[in-house]
Amino acid sequence: GRKSADTSATLEAGFVEIEQSFLELAGSTSIPVQQVINWFLKSRGRTTVNTNFWNIYAHSYFKDHTEQELARVGLQCMLGMSIRMKCYDLFKEAFPDKYKDILSVHDEVKMLSASPQTISQRGQEFQKYYRRM
Repeated sequence: GRKSADTSATLEAGFVEIEQSFLELAGSTSIPVQQVINWFLKSRGRTTVNTNFWNIYAHSYFKDHTEQELARVGLQCMLGMSIRMKCYDLFKEAFPDKYKDILSVHDEVKMLSASPQTISQRGQEFQKYYRRM
């Protein structure tokens, strides 16, 4: 059912405290907030949202590192999606244990550096991630 206004207010206050704790922990460890949240959830036996690494690679990482990625397949210009898929396969081969971390951090950096955020906007982003988890 619906939660009462008091319950909503209590939850919101708690979420603000949790968010502040994650922000402080991320700041003191120099680890992105989303990664801290994911590690926290994993350490408590909770699952995290599955990340589509192909989407991060194809729509963000590849665009930011086109020359480097095309060099993996020995090309200087992109010819189509099949080339991008081959680049992704070679990227995973080059970083078999780290490619997910590389793409996750790249995605977080892109998201956080896209535009300056107010405290309210950061709170909204946190709520979005919280609801997804």
